[in-house]
Amino acid sequence: MIIEEACAIEKRLEKGKFPSNLISVYCNCLFYYRYLLPCHHIFHEHMYGAIKLLTANTWVKFQQMFEENVFEVYFNHQLVEVDMSEKIISEKAAENQRLAVNELMERTRDVYWKIEEKGDDKQTGIFLEELKSRLDHILNNVKIK
Repeated sequence: MIIEEACAIEKRLEKGKFPSNLISVYCNCLFYYRYLLPCHHIFHEHMYGAIKLLTANTWVKFQQMFEENVFEVYFNHQLVEVDMSEKIISEKAAENQRLAVNELMERTRDVYWKIEEKGDDKQTGIFLEELKSRLDHILNNVKIK
């Protein structure tokens, strides 16, 4: 499964997707949540992003998690409430916002590539004009302090 996730990066690159700007080895995707293993988002960030997430120490931690708990890791996988400082909460909120922007950009690129693959230049042009129009409206009305 890990090899498949690592190989999935090639498809992401073919589609023009960028690294997810993760800052830790935790991801909100289904694969990571389900298996508690590095997903293609983590591999993509490690290989092409700004931060090398998969250090030797990180792999040791993944290994230890399963050595100590075997499959209990999956049986006891549950939400745990932790008292977090305001700084950590704001950092997590900022990371979630970056992930949301990246997801929107990724979805936009996916739709573009699907339209382009059909080879209909007119539909591609219409999509780009609509996207530009809507983004111009949004970006021109943002007030940055």
